[in-house]
Amino acid sequence: MKKIASHLLEEKARIKNDWPLRDAGGLPLLFSPLLAGMPGLTHAFTTRLGGQSLEPLQWFNLGRHWPSEQSRRDATANRSRLCRALSLDFSRLVVPGQVHSTRIAWVSEPESLPDVDAVASSLTDTPILLHYADCVPVIIFEQKTAAVCVVHAGWRGTAGGIVARAVRAISATLDAEPENMVAAVGPAIGDCCYPVGEDVARELAASAGGAERLIRRGDGRLFPDLKALNALQLLDSGVGAVDVCSFCTACRTDLFYSHRASGGKTGRQGAIACLRPLI
Repeated sequence: MKKIASHLLEEKARIKNDWPLRDAGGLPLLFSPLLAGMPGLTHAFTTRLGGQSLEPLQWFNLGRHWPSEQSRRDATANRSRLCRALSLDFSRLVVPGQVHSTRIAWVSEPESLPDVDAVASSLTDTPILLHYADCVPVIIFEQKTAAVCVVHAGWRGTAGGIVARAVRAISATLDAEPENMVAAVGPAIGDCCYPVGEDVARELAASAGGAERLIRRGDGRLFPDLKALNALQLLDSGVGAVDVCSFCTACRTDLFYSHRASGGKTGRQGAIACLRPLI
């Protein structure tokens, strides 16, 4: 694999694309234009719209983190509705327990996965769903042998290179080349709304070559571009193409849940992906 200069990768990682909001089975969902053209893959990124979750989780909350039984029932119902909208089998849905780690699990059958922040699989008809409320959702698709990985990358996961670890895990498990992979980086908090301290910025700057240039300084504070940092890690790992969504979750609380904008009292949107048999 030919190595591309870090400043060229950095320029590519900065590029954001406007993704259309589309109706799917009565739900408003976002689809990466890059992944939408991939045969054998169903995917979507959800918004907070379309469900009946009560305050402060209104409306399409997918997380079961809130301490009320009603909210958990609502989340389960919303997960089921999402699967129906995408013609996926809810009974085979895989939803890990996320903890801001860099741990990646390879799924060989539907199972419970505690303490996992990335799930990879080559199983067909087995949807994978992870949750977010400012953290970065990433879907990686390996086209040649057919595998998918859904990643939850907060600042700790980003600093730990979780998406690069996911690329290496797919490559090692399937003897696959990263150049045959494509990835989508979904809606997440932007550098417009995410000031961090020197210690966090230092860890993020060490996550990839050129990463320090994706952390801007303004008003005496540091603002990392988490979406671009994950895109940079993917590109630096040799992934063939990366599509980054322009939406900032903290700017658009009408569309998305934002932990930062809400002070932590909010729901969770999701990224879902499923391999489908090629006919």
